[in-house]
Amino acid sequence: MSEDRRAAQMRLYLDEVFNRHDLSRLDQYLAEDLASHWLGDQTLHGLPAWKDAMAGFFAAFPDAAYTLDDIFFAGDKGVWRGTWRATQTGAWEGIAPTGRKATWTVMIMGRFAGDRIAEDWVEYDRYNLLRQLGGV
Repeated sequence: MSEDRRAAQMRLYLDEVFNRHDLSRLDQYLAEDLASHWLGDQTLHGLPAWKDAMAGFFAAFPDAAYTLDDIFFAGDKGVWRGTWRATQTGAWEGIAPTGRKATWTVMIMGRFAGDRIAEDWVEYDRYNLLRQLGGV
């Protein structure tokens, strides 16, 4: 898949999943046996685990919106960097609903197998997110 086509596919993925919170077509973008490494301290194995984690995130942050800042590809890998803005109205990672607005950055590197993400590494500014929610 060309880099331009992969970038277009990823922009569509980010819009559908991250901004519209539509988890119904994940199999179009993610491999069934996806390994998703979050902050180096946990790995989600398989598409169902990733879907459950994101459903919990969207339940806690129903207005979550993602702005893509950068995206690039090299070989079978790609990196996208962006900013989340959201209001916490549900419990998340042990923090009761706060009603607070938060803004934090995230960087994701994905490894592709064909036209789907087979593995990714997610790094986000957890400290500032937790600080804004009153968890630090």
